[in-house]
Amino acid sequence: MNSKVALIFVFNHKYDKNIDVLENLYKNRFSNIYHLVPFYEGDKQNVIPVYESSQHFQGYLAQGYKKYFKEEYEHYFFIGDDLVLNPAINENNYKQYFHLSENASYIPEIHTLHHLTNNDTLRFLPVKSITGKKRWHWCKIKELVENYKHKAYAVENANEMPSYKEAEAILKNHGYEIQALTYRDLHGDVFPLTSATLKYAANLKSYFKKFPLAYPVVGSYSDIVIVSKSSIKKFCHYCGVFATNKLFVEFAIPTALLLASEKVVTEKEIGKRGSIYWLYTQPELEKYNEDMRPYNLSLKDLMQKFPEDKLYIHPIKLSKWKTETI
Repeated sequence: MNSKVALIFVFNHKYDKNIDVLENLYKNRFSNIYHLVPFYEGDKQNVIPVYESSQHFQGYLAQGYKKYFKEEYEHYFFIGDDLVLNPAINENNYKQYFHLSENASYIPEIHTLHHLTNNDTLRFLPVKSITGKKRWHWCKIKELVENYKHKAYAVENANEMPSYKEAEAILKNHGYEIQALTYRDLHGDVFPLTSATLKYAANLKSYFKKFPLAYPVVGSYSDIVIVSKSSIKKFCHYCGVFATNKLFVEFAIPTALLLASEKVVTEKEIGKRGSIYWLYTQPELEKYNEDMRPYNLSLKDLMQKFPEDKLYIHPIKLSKWKTETI
């Protein structure tokens, strides 16, 4: 029986050397493999060149749609080229691992943006309030409110997506109610004894002001997404519109998925998770290096010792790992 899933690798950068490594790593587990590679100039038929900023890689998914779409595929399994799936997962059992029915899609998580406190899978930064209490803050929310325009200049996309009210109702039907944001949602809070403190002490109305979204959106870690056949066309269309509007990818993908899908499964429902690491600070690097030490920077060792309770590990930078023995 022919496989009914497409495995599609999403490259943030033009790193063609990873194509063969990924093919070798997954060829015995998935029959239908594609790669979305920025500015690709080679001749591999299953590698699709894309042209977009990695900050808006939802555009990759939209641009590649007609190349990877086939009527017989039940699901489209997108993963980052630096994310490694549990080696037990394959084209025959992925639906069991991710609790998917034919019309269900998957993303690790979905968060509304008001009073968001997640610091597990999204990249948050700590800020101190005027009371000295530490609060975790996702700076992308501020950029969303200050910079995002849903109807972008010179882009005729006004009728390409559900209206604000329609989108709001769809998200609410999925269980995600959109609310206006607060100053704390945008900035975390004011630091003591800074210009920001003085500015908002002089005008406290700004601190209590509400900031409505230009369009209803949610947030999610988006380096792994599985989209059902019934949703893929509309999902990619919405991703393309969000790319032209320059909406940050971790707002664009989960929002497009909810707007396009009958049902979306998250890791909370599955009861299993992936391992996600951020590598910006010294403590984060030390934690990552300690957890990766048992694998000796060898993909072969990683495949043999992969933690059974994890769906995936991210990141695994293939250029830094030994790959010749896989």
